[in-house]
Amino acid sequence: MSRTDWEVVIGLEVHSQLNTQSKIFSGASIAFGAEPNVQACAVDIALPGVLPVLNKGAVERAIRFGLAIGATVAPKSVFARKNYFYPDLPKGYQISQFELPVVVGGHIDLLVPDGKGGAYEKRVNLTRAHLEEDAGKSLHEDFHGMTGIDLNRAGTPLLEIVSEPDMRSSAEAVAYARALHALVRWIGICDGNMQEGSFRCDANVSVRPVGQKEFGTRREIKNLNSFRFMQQAIDYEVQWQIATIEDGGRIQQATVLFDPDTGETRAMRSKEDAHDYRYFPDPDLLPLIIDREWIERARAALPELPEAKKQRFMTDFGLSPYDATTLTGSLEAAAFYEATVAVAGKAAAKPCANWVMVDLTARLNKEGKELTDSPVSPVQLGEL
Repeated sequence: MSRTDWEVVIGLEVHSQLNTQSKIFSGASIAFGAEPNVQACAVDIALPGVLPVLNKGAVERAIRFGLAIGATVAPKSVFARKNYFYPDLPKGYQISQFELPVVVGGHIDLLVPDGKGGAYEKRVNLTRAHLEEDAGKSLHEDFHGMTGIDLNRAGTPLLEIVSEPDMRSSAEAVAYARALHALVRWIGICDGNMQEGSFRCDANVSVRPVGQKEFGTRREIKNLNSFRFMQQAIDYEVQWQIATIEDGGRIQQATVLFDPDTGETRAMRSKEDAHDYRYFPDPDLLPLIIDREWIERARAALPELPEAKKQRFMTDFGLSPYDATTLTGSLEAAAFYEATVAVAGKAAAKPCANWVMVDLTARLNKEGKELTDSPVSPVQLGEL
């Protein structure tokens, strides 16, 4: 078969660190950059006699996310123990959600660059989003053949966001990840700092002959912490899977890592299924009950969401779908643009969009600055 006879199938699992002040089941701090193991309390490492207590702020952020993607916020969800052994998992299990997650369904609409200067619309459906705690971290550098264990991250609150396998190229996967990254920052539940591990992506990648309904065997690329690496990793993995099959080999379900230095993926371990983790309800935690009043309070506290703001920019300012989507790609860009138009007037809405998207952004990028660091304020730009 030629390359064009294959279809790529991609689903993403994204771990978004919730920006609470303390961990999901204890009062320990989640501040980044602390000395190793100074933020791992007795609850985080499950010393005998301690009990976890659920962080209400983590639940509120999960509700906010569910509402933002048009999902169902479950009136009852259950925490489970996910059992596996790894040195940086001090309990021997991770508290997560399995059969009854807090958020079910939902979708994200996005624009995907078509590689020809244009873009097309794409809807990615979500399967679920569930609350869980993070594990610790293994440190392999500077230990001369040994591994150090830092348990500061153990118990850090995560919202794991699982998509349907709706993406058909690395470009679609990156566009979805960017849209999700912008959304969790927009609604104020995650700082999105990928360098610090606040937003980590796992990509499930498989290929199948065009026209085949059954999915191929997938391999999961773990811990992608930049959009550039995500695109490189998926593109390499797709080429590797197609070449393997065309050479008469078979794809084995596996977890793989991406090496940015070589641009290649390599197998880390065989891929586990749910039954391998022996999930069972955590006996120390009651079911999470979310009533209608709590949901409505969360809904009332939400800012204007990107899709609504995009439609308003198109209606009120006459912007094209592409311009409106670009300007609502981040909360900072949307606010800067609106403040500029407020000074310049609606008649100048299109020129304002061009200045913010093209001239100002290009100059800031050249100087390595973000829009929030712009020496030119929206008022100054609007007056200009």
